[in-house]
Amino acid sequence: MSDFPDNMSSLLTASKDSKTSEVKKWDLALNFLEGRQWLTYDKSLSTYVKMPALPSQGGTRTTVNLLLNVYRNILAKLRLAYPGVVVLPASPSSEDVTLHTYYDPSSGNVVTKTVSPYDLFFEPDVVHEKDSQWIAVRTYESKEALKEAYPDFAEEIDAHASTGDSTEYGSEHLPEDRAEVFEVYWRNGRHAVMVGDTYLYQDDEYPVPAFPVQILKYTHVPRRLWGMSLLTPLVDLQWLYNKSRSQLLTNVELMSNPKWLVPKTAGLAKSAITNRPGEKIFYNAAGGKPQQVQGVPMPQYVLDNIQRLQMELLDVSGVHNISLGKREIGVTSGKAIQALAAQDSSQLHVTQMRIEQSVQTLAKTVLLLMKAFYKEAKMVRMLDSTGQVVFDQIQDTDLVEDPEVFIQTGSLFRDEAHDRDAKIMEMAQLGLIEKEVAMQELSFRTGNAFVTEQVVAIAHAREMLEACKRGMQIEIFRSDDLRSFAKVFGEFMRTKDYYKLTLELQDYVRDVFVAVSTANLPPEEAAIMSEQDKVFPRKPKAAASPEEKAAVAIAPDSAIAQQQMLQAVVEQDRDVAAIAAGGQVAADAGVPLPPSLPRP
Repeated sequence: MSDFPDNMSSLLTASKDSKTSEVKKWDLALNFLEGRQWLTYDKSLSTYVKMPALPSQGGTRTTVNLLLNVYRNILAKLRLAYPGVVVLPASPSSEDVTLHTYYDPSSGNVVTKTVSPYDLFFEPDVVHEKDSQWIAVRTYESKEALKEAYPDFAEEIDAHASTGDSTEYGSEHLPEDRAEVFEVYWRNGRHAVMVGDTYLYQDDEYPVPAFPVQILKYTHVPRRLWGMSLLTPLVDLQWLYNKSRSQLLTNVELMSNPKWLVPKTAGLAKSAITNRPGEKIFYNAAGGKPQQVQGVPMPQYVLDNIQRLQMELLDVSGVHNISLGKREIGVTSGKAIQALAAQDSSQLHVTQMRIEQSVQTLAKTVLLLMKAFYKEAKMVRMLDSTGQVVFDQIQDTDLVEDPEVFIQTGSLFRDEAHDRDAKIMEMAQLGLIEKEVAMQELSFRTGNAFVTEQVVAIAHAREMLEACKRGMQIEIFRSDDLRSFAKVFGEFMRTKDYYKLTLELQDYVRDVFVAVSTANLPPEEAAIMSEQDKVFPRKPKAAASPEEKAAVAIAPDSAIAQQQMLQAVVEQDRDVAAIAAGGQVAADAGVPLPPSLPRP
């Protein structure tokens, strides 16, 4: 076993320190999302605390959380559809969030879990995850569970400091008996589980060649390890909006409760003026009459500034009133509303593309782990071509070494369901797919199963063609996809390989092609098509008179064509005579087929 680094614990500590500024941003964004938006950072506590409301600043703290609705709207557009991954068969058989995929020996299954960015660590000072030589995933496990899983390291686990007083994990406290566990993956295939400086588990050859960890970024920023979240650029605008709204409410309170000018000689007690309706106030008229001082109204540009802040926040987020279910001023056309909503969704295409790439790699990782650990057959549930749940078994021998995973464009996200339905309807109207297939796709969303079925049908037709080329007899049933057979055999007859076959095999391949091409025709038309399978040289009808056959033979102007036509007439007469005599002949060749030809 190769040597594992002795300073891994210090490297993890350096990785924690390198993302301190990012952790502050995440904490602030989470607090703002939850509505705790009047905050200040306390360096002594290393966390955000509530900002006190000072009387000199008006004393009003108003929070109008515009971020929550934006966040929920974007989250709805990024919901995954089910089933979300379609795996192309390797044979003709039709059988910033982080995704961590691993084999769980306790359950015997391959498991995928989401990992918070708080619990993901890279090599210090790298600017891209591809540059890191290792990736570490942190979890907090109870010490009793760890000692049960790794009984040889019980003393080291007990000696490890508990995390009950830690405030690093999203500014939240953890139970006292939790231990900080790191699962580390190296680029060279090594894998280890650590507590403090102790390696609880070491493995030199992990079955997945790349990191089994997929990083999902909302916005990728070049030369930055961590992506930019949706909420980070909105925090300042949200704070300014709250501040402006608070100032407006403070002004409303002042205007509703104006100050009083009371002469000292009016003889008025301090409690004489209250907010009771119909109250009588007695004062000394000789000393002067008390008067209210009306405040200056707030200028219009203040109200305009509040509205502008809200619009800027929506512009930065890429979500506008149409997407939030509100009426857009001056927009009444349905097409215009759809166009505006589509523009809001288009800004997510980059994020969706990265999610699709990560899910594709995730699916491949799952298959590789199944190949490595599913030594015994396991029962699985899946959807068949009609959308019904069926059961089957899978094990390592059913999977290839290098699986190919393909995610059809527009099939992963539920928000694109309308576009998929419109595409299916358009294909049905153009006659590209059958009505039954269109109903199936609209009803069950089976990931365009007809494409997979077409691939299987073509693969089967190619197998039958290979059997023909080896001199075997084949049988084709009406339940087979005859169009795929006609396509495969017709394309082969236009290649050089077709003419390299013996004349007997060429005729056999041609007979199969003619049979599948005329299979759906009425018997009369099929007979005519079989007789007239060649455009040149054209054969006369079998029931034609000798004069008609001679006329067909001498019709061409060139001597070569006349000779070829005459040969076709002679061969036809010979075939008719052989059939009448009960002989088994090969079409147009006159060579009996051996009865012992091998079958596929």
